[in-house]
Amino acid sequence: MVDASRATLELWQFRLSMYPEKVRWALDFKGLPHIRHSLLQGPHIALLLPRFRQKSVPVLRHGEQVVKGSANILDYLDQQFPEPALYPADSSQRTRALELQTWFDEAGVQVRRAFFRDALDDATYMADRFSTGQPELVREIYRRAFPATRLIMKMDMLVTQRGADEGIRRTQEALDIVIKNRGPQGYLVGDRFSVADLTAATILHPVAFPLEFPVDFPQPRPPGLERWLARWADHPGTDWVRDMYRRHRGTSAASEDRNT
Repeated sequence: MVDASRATLELWQFRLSMYPEKVRWALDFKGLPHIRHSLLQGPHIALLLPRFRQKSVPVLRHGEQVVKGSANILDYLDQQFPEPALYPADSSQRTRALELQTWFDEAGVQVRRAFFRDALDDATYMADRFSTGQPELVREIYRRAFPATRLIMKMDMLVTQRGADEGIRRTQEALDIVIKNRGPQGYLVGDRFSVADLTAATILHPVAFPLEFPVDFPQPRPPGLERWLARWADHPGTDWVRDMYRRHRGTSAASEDRNT
């Protein structure tokens, strides 16, 4: 049994990734000091595979306990650190919130695929986004290697035209679900912020680029990104995403952010 009051929370993550962002948000929402190990996509495999026997993030370590995957991590955090709660107290609302979490988590794979189909057109711009926070020498090396990294990413995540078309359809569906399910206070389940809102806003953050997201997408943006954003600009779901970030993203509770 983990002594929650003593053990250090450590998160292995990409700065530019929706599923680690989901865990960062949960940690910050609960005000939990933690150490972030920020990896570069591509080279990260050599660090994660020997340590955790997998190549995907997020991974949370809490003392001797290792938890993998954003949904599992949020469940663990709400058990170990129940306040403020991300799970609704009412059992039927909790069931619904978790159903929405699952739906949006599954949709995220396709949303990401569609986003990267457009965003990865400009290798230099996106290499700078992926390497945010890294030392300048590391960023320069990463820029030069990124065309090869981009190719591997596309193959690994099935970033094809067919995959992007399906991802666009799923993104539209996700935005429609947000608008259909939001209540008078804007929340998807009940009258307070929950795991459902956190997950939906995180998965959909690429359609809105909320200011509170830790990676900036400065102007001028490349044509692929502008094309992507233009698709969703008039959908009210993008305003909902920005509103959730503005109201609940808060400040970082990380005690340290290490480049790994």
